[in-house]
Amino acid sequence: MMKIENKILILSLIFCGILYTVSTFIFEPAFCNGILAGFALGAVNFRYLSKGVRRVTEEGRAGLMILWGMFRLLVSGVFAWYCIVPLKLNVTGMLVGLTILPVCVPIVAIYNNLKGKNDGTPA
Repeated sequence: MMKIENKILILSLIFCGILYTVSTFIFEPAFCNGILAGFALGAVNFRYLSKGVRRVTEEGRAGLMILWGMFRLLVSGVFAWYCIVPLKLNVTGMLVGLTILPVCVPIVAIYNNLKGKNDGTPA
């Protein structure tokens, strides 16, 4: 059975692909590339955060996750700065890309609850 994190990432990847394709016909390339950069940043953060939360719930050690979270936050900030300042990507596009994944989380959660699917994720 597929983990709920993978379902969220797949759905958000589909939404990102559709949004990027449609926006290439409407907006400038800096906005479209900002969508991709924001989505990549959000997806990587979500992946490592979900791995960390799963590890804490299974093993019960939160100390290392806190340090890893601080490092992940630092790397995310450097990546966002690099995309905005030297690459001159559109900030609004990055924010749109970052919000794709949080929009998909409740959609997958509602779908799983309506279908009665349980992947063993602790509540």
